[in-house]
Amino acid sequence: MARKSYTEAAAAFDWRDVRAALGWGDAARVSIGEAIVDRHADSNRTALIWIGSDGREQRLSYRDLSEASNRFAAALRRLGVKPGDRVAGLMPRVPETLVVIIGALKAGAIYVPMFTGFGPDAIRFRLKHSKARVVVTHELVRDQIPAGVDTTVVCVHVDSAPVSDDLDYSELISREDATFEPPLRDREEIAALIYTSGSTGQPKGGAIAVNFLAAVWPYIIYGLDLSEEDVLWPTGDPGWGYGFVCYLGALARGATLVSLQPNPTPELSLSILERYGVTNLATTPTLLRGLMALGEEQVRPSRSRLRAISSCGEPLNAKVVEFFRNAWDITPMDHFGATELALPIGNYNALDMEVKAGSMGLPSPGYQMAIVDEAGNTLQSGAIGLLASRSTANNRYWLSYWEDPAASQDLMRNGWIVTGDLARRDHDGYFWFEGRAGDMIKSAGYRIGPFEVESALLRHPAVAEAAVVGKPDELRGEIVKAWIVLRPGFSGSDSLSKELVELVRDTLGRYQYPREIVYVASLPKTETGKIQRFMLRERD
Repeated sequence: MARKSYTEAAAAFDWRDVRAALGWGDAARVSIGEAIVDRHADSNRTALIWIGSDGREQRLSYRDLSEASNRFAAALRRLGVKPGDRVAGLMPRVPETLVVIIGALKAGAIYVPMFTGFGPDAIRFRLKHSKARVVVTHELVRDQIPAGVDTTVVCVHVDSAPVSDDLDYSELISREDATFEPPLRDREEIAALIYTSGSTGQPKGGAIAVNFLAAVWPYIIYGLDLSEEDVLWPTGDPGWGYGFVCYLGALARGATLVSLQPNPTPELSLSILERYGVTNLATTPTLLRGLMALGEEQVRPSRSRLRAISSCGEPLNAKVVEFFRNAWDITPMDHFGATELALPIGNYNALDMEVKAGSMGLPSPGYQMAIVDEAGNTLQSGAIGLLASRSTANNRYWLSYWEDPAASQDLMRNGWIVTGDLARRDHDGYFWFEGRAGDMIKSAGYRIGPFEVESALLRHPAVAEAAVVGKPDELRGEIVKAWIVLRPGFSGSDSLSKELVELVRDTLGRYQYPREIVYVASLPKTETGKIQRFMLRERD
């Protein structure tokens, strides 16, 4: 069947169809648990295929997941958790993680995901700031929860004995019945607190609406092109926003999820794709670049049943797109997401559209996006400005920053929400990421976006990764400085630096080339794979 064009899909889009697909209709109060898992519980379809660090495999049906999350919701209620109370989760990628998330939502709690890569200080801050009543964890990461936190600890134990004063997860749910009547919730109530990475200062708790499932549904349907028959592998962690959305959105769609406990190496990733017949991959540029580093000859035979690739977290360079087009005849679809905006821009696997390699893509059906100045005035095509989104009751995702009205108001510009992401919109309506407001380089009167320069550098066969920042300079204000990670077999030299400078000059022009190049073994990144340019700037 021929795919709809982007224009046709955007014109025909109706949020009432989204709510109907989730089983919500026009109801003012809805059940998240029903939409995610319970309405699929009558089937024996597999909801989750889990692969442990030791290679063990466990499968849960939708019925299994529905009943287990009911038991956990009932256990939370027995512990005194009321709708609106915060329940935090510090969980590795194990089957119980989904049970905990869905059970907390069924209980009407506000779920607070915490990434297992956090240290004690980061965890203490989130527990204290959110005033979490309960934190659920696992024996593998239990020691990361600092002593003295005023929070009830529930721990999943497999091999070890419970820590004193902890409540045992298995014992708790074993007491409960497999049926549970969840409270209905208003779509503009808070479902989760997803904390921002916090590149400067303490992170902020993004209050995510119950309506988040509807807000990300266009991404699930058009971006991922996900169906009930798909086997989706979201390589992200549900402790972060993108993983949270992919896991829960895929279950609401009725698809089968693959969840891998260890962090995937490129070689392991190829094995997972083949062994489990993955049809749909939702991942990050970091993993795609890792696969690319293996070379086409090793990657090409491993496509198996894969038909769609989606990427989020940072812009996909043209070189990555071209590699997978050549190796697998699949175009990786880049998507832009933010804690405050959901997934409002992208390239769509389900739609017939031109993909401009390196572009963020087009606004998601149902979203109104623009480039604005500091006052919220819309800018013309080609101008670099703040990426902005209109939030409505239909696409509501982010509500506010938790207990921080001043910071929440700071994002508003003349009715638009802005986050400090800089972009431009071309004459065809495609958006192009230019970096964070603090990442822009002002050199001799020119405004230079780092991504454009990085993309040019990545065209060189020696370059595996590149990050470009502005370095203070008395004459020019700033100069362009490049930090380069080389591919195996290459070494930094003056002659290579000269080649890279000439490449950028020939590609972009004479004022954007790096006047200083440093070769490093790795680049500083967040846990989600985003390059932390501010850390590179601090080195200067």
